[in-house]
Amino acid sequence: MYKVKEIGLLDEYNKVKVANQIGLHPDTLRKVLNGKVKCSKLVAYCITKFIDSNAEIDDYFERVEE
Repeated sequence: MYKVKEIGLLDEYNKVKVANQIGLHPDTLRKVLNGKVKCSKLVAYCITKFIDSNAEIDDYFERVEE
């Protein structure tokens, strides 16, 4: 599981549009980006690639144990 490193990531974007583009419910995206819930590697990957196609998951997320 992965947890966002920086709270407030994607603040300049419309969360509903981002969520629709990467296939998440907007509330789920908000919770992940606010650090309230952990996400899968796939979700972390999709968010990372939305932000920067050249970035790696480790740039924005930290791996945490369940």
